[in-house]
Amino acid sequence: MFSVRNKSNLGFPILRSFSNLVRYHLGTVAMGSLIIALVQLIRSILAAIQYQLKGQENAVSRCLFRTCQCCLYCFEKILKYLSRNAYIETALFGYSFCQAGQRAFKHLSSNALRVAAINSVGDFVLFLGKALVVIATVLIGIKMFDDKPGIRHVWVPLVLTGLFAYLVAHCFITVYEMAIDTIFICFCEDCEQNDGLNQPYYMSRGLMEFVQNSKKALAVLDASSMPPSQAWSTTSTRQAASGK
Repeated sequence: MFSVRNKSNLGFPILRSFSNLVRYHLGTVAMGSLIIALVQLIRSILAAIQYQLKGQENAVSRCLFRTCQCCLYCFEKILKYLSRNAYIETALFGYSFCQAGQRAFKHLSSNALRVAAINSVGDFVLFLGKALVVIATVLIGIKMFDDKPGIRHVWVPLVLTGLFAYLVAHCFITVYEMAIDTIFICFCEDCEQNDGLNQPYYMSRGLMEFVQNSKKALAVLDASSMPPSQAWSTTSTRQAASGK
């Protein structure tokens, strides 16, 4: 993304990315998986200890075990989200896992409000997509089973069909979720490296609307595509309107 401004001829980006992953970044992927696996191992050990002490624990120990499990569960979710964004940084710039995780955490913490908005709206839209696929599949199944009245306990195949449809929809929509996170990280990197004026943005014109200096950058782009007299008139009008 940050090496070619013309995105019309990218060749085979998926094959090239997979080749770079196998050739350079298998250790990074293994490192992220290892950290998450260690947290899951600690959770399993605590669950096993709690099971062995079942019937002999008091209220304080139960509260302690539940608090530890809750903290480890939240920590695991944070690690998974941070690791996913670290993999994006690795794919962009070839960083190691620790360096990529540090840079991803920097972008996520400095854009906390944007992250919250994207996650809330994005998760809701993706959930609606999954629900739509499941509902459509079940409705089609009901219509098909209505034509075959000899089948008993129709709800059993319908439930199985709905579960299978949800799993398939989840697998496909997860790809879109990863694409949303990738676009957001690219957006943050583009905002940090460029200002839209002296250094033009790599992002599309639509994404420029979210940048702090987007109005100035769009004015420059519009002026460059106009005749000189019309560009000067438009720039003067905008400066007068903004009080500059």
